[in-house]
Amino acid sequence: MFNFILFNKMKDRIITRILSLTGAIITLGCLAGCKDMFVNPLKDKDTGESVTMLLIDRNFIKTKFYVHLVDYATGEDVTSEPIDIGFFGPDSVNLVSFTGEKKAYFTTSSAFIEVGCDPNVEISPANPIEFWVVAMSDNYSSVPQEFRYTIEGTKDLVIRLIKTGSGGPRLKVAFDEPFDVKFDGALRSPSLRFEMDINTWYGGGFNYNNFYQSQDTGNLAASNLKDSKKYSDYGFEVYARDGRNGVGIFRRGTPLVKDLQVGIGARIYTLVKRMGIEKCNSGLKIHVVGPEGGSGTFNYRIDYSDRSFTEGRISCEFPSDQLIEPISYPFADGYISVTLLGDAQYNMSNIVNLWTPCGETATFTATPKSNLGTYKFVTLYTCPDNLIGMALSIRSQFRKAGTSDVWTDFSFKGGVCQLYLESGLDYDFRVSINGKYYNYTLPTDPARIEAALRNGQNTDFKIKTLSVTTSGLTVTVNSEVEFSAAVCKLIK
Repeated sequence: MFNFILFNKMKDRIITRILSLTGAIITLGCLAGCKDMFVNPLKDKDTGESVTMLLIDRNFIKTKFYVHLVDYATGEDVTSEPIDIGFFGPDSVNLVSFTGEKKAYFTTSSAFIEVGCDPNVEISPANPIEFWVVAMSDNYSSVPQEFRYTIEGTKDLVIRLIKTGSGGPRLKVAFDEPFDVKFDGALRSPSLRFEMDINTWYGGGFNYNNFYQSQDTGNLAASNLKDSKKYSDYGFEVYARDGRNGVGIFRRGTPLVKDLQVGIGARIYTLVKRMGIEKCNSGLKIHVVGPEGGSGTFNYRIDYSDRSFTEGRISCEFPSDQLIEPISYPFADGYISVTLLGDAQYNMSNIVNLWTPCGETATFTATPKSNLGTYKFVTLYTCPDNLIGMALSIRSQFRKAGTSDVWTDFSFKGGVCQLYLESGLDYDFRVSINGKYYNYTLPTDPARIEAALRNGQNTDFKIKTLSVTTSGLTVTVNSEVEFSAAVCKLIK
């Protein structure tokens, strides 16, 4: 039986070493290009003999979770300090890191982690995978977010972090829950430091009202629900830092649990369960069409008739069908508006309105922006003592060099990708491996590309062949890179 854990560890060492060599080699790998550029990538160009392709793409892990950490207020990546991420629930035991380790706790300084699901675990409507995620650090904490999936594939999880201790005008709505919040028997206790009015519904049955942090050890209690016609349940969710695991000590308390003991620094969320909310397990499909060979990562928003909303992110290889699940919506009026935002590469078609989200499809068209050129990169890695062709697959980001523009996500698989960039400019790229970013710069001027790539050569690798061709607005870079014997030992 194939040992996926050992192979995972091997690949992680390979990728980490490759990424640490030089920005140029990552440029060749991370901007891998179009399948059609190889006459036959499984044949040696000189002898015609077969070449073994080692696709470092983790495709044997059928379901992957790309976790993005963004600031709740600004939407920007949180990279100012290490963030601990905890996965909770019955299926958290089925998650694996890409070093092959089963774990439910992760730490990152890059606002991004990749987590896989054990490929031996079946995911289907009859056997969904369910868990929730909480991220926190000394100065940040996320709203607990619940996830449930019934199909395999790539899933983007956007986790929004609240900066603690910021105070501000939101303090005027502290303790505005439709029930009494008590700490050691006292209402509006100073032992609960108010952090933010969350007032957020992520498409589940619960609304998160407010976020507090305890200043002392004591007992929480929820009582005296003031509107039993609107709400069916209410109470708390509590999380705390755990020095061994990062995020832990999860507890949920409702009036059925009269007292919930907490310690100093616990992150406390008040929540209510609304009446009239229907869960649709068949979900809402977002269908995206775009140019052949293109891909992208896009933010969506679903607005419901009661002014609540669901936000998230999807990754697409055009054409793409992405299932947003589960959908919980006001059953009496299921009308929704779906918005899919474009990015630095694409404009997106208009808002889609539907009478119900349950089992319906919202279709969007992605159109490359008019001022951009098409860039295709084709890269094959080999070793000097044997013919092993390697093609990287990994998630990456780019933005115009020297700017503070929002980073644009893109992904590629098995050496296949296509990007739309503004000709003549330089772009900064970065890729996150094990919670750390590797950065490099790529010129788009065809006259400068070859020199930039060749100047990056060192004792770890050399460029055997490299060509840069231009046809209309399309620039194609075709290359073969040979690793040194020392680097190649990592794949044996």
